[in-house]
Amino acid sequence: MEIALIGDKHTVYGFRLAGIRKTFLIKEISQEIRETLKGLFSDNIGLILITEKIAEEIRDILKEMDRFRKGIMPIILEIPDSGGPLISKVDPMRGLIKRTVGFEIA
Repeated sequence: MEIALIGDKHTVYGFRLAGIRKTFLIKEISQEIRETLKGLFSDNIGLILITEKIAEEIRDILKEMDRFRKGIMPIILEIPDSGGPLISKVDPMRGLIKRTVGFEIA
């Protein structure tokens, strides 16, 4: 299983230096992001890292891509970009754990 990253240029360059080979630089949201995600869901990817700002902009596309998911794989994890974390009312990790374990852990 591999790790893929979708993010801005600073985040992508940092993760490339860390050894992540499958990185996708997003300058503007377009139809190409849907095709990129579809390819990642059908590829041998176990974890997709996506910056929070991009995830917020493509939330509807992420929900649509859930139909390509095989079980819990690939796991989509939202990470802060180079500007820092977004203030969020919903913790994406809590939802991920609940979907994986089957119940909420407090």
